[in-house]
Amino acid sequence: MTNNGTEPGHSQYVRAVVRDNGGTALMRKIGIPTLLVEVPPTVVDLKGYVVAGQVFWKSEDTKWVTSRCLMAFKASTALEFMLCDPGRHIPETTMEVFIAPSHVVRSIRQGITASDLKLQLEKDQLQLPFLLNSGPVLKNFLGEMQKKDWKSKVESLEKMILMQKQENDKLISRITQLEDKLGVGSITEKTKLTSKKRKISS
Repeated sequence: MTNNGTEPGHSQYVRAVVRDNGGTALMRKIGIPTLLVEVPPTVVDLKGYVVAGQVFWKSEDTKWVTSRCLMAFKASTALEFMLCDPGRHIPETTMEVFIAPSHVVRSIRQGITASDLKLQLEKDQLQLPFLLNSGPVLKNFLGEMQKKDWKSKVESLEKMILMQKQENDKLISRITQLEDKLGVGSITEKTKLTSKKRKISS
């Protein structure tokens, strides 16, 4: 099921909420920092698999940063991931990230020892996407985020227009009812008929 030639730029970006930036005890034991995050239910259930891909987050100066990563899906909506590119660090204050799963590396090994896990993760990193986190990867992500932002703005504007139309319809209905009560409508019609007769007579 591995496919280390897959280009991560074509993956789907999924918002993940950070639940614990301390990782698990086993990963801390082997000196690898990880984060535990929660994701919404996806079309593909990755529970029980280690998956390679990319993660995107905002740095302390609010600029977007990206790194290749390994993700262990402990449940359908919960996973632990480690950054795999040198010099990358996610601030402790980060509340959300976006993940882009690329391909399955292997199944999660149950009951693995700390030393075996460290060796396994070194092998897993050989299955990372070939494409490094260059400009095009981040540009593609930012482009998708911009599209979603514009789509959200358009949908919001459409809702506002619909609400305004409904309010206008209600206002017209109330004016019509008020005219009927005051007899304005009938007076207007009589005035029109009178004017028409005068024109015919003349």
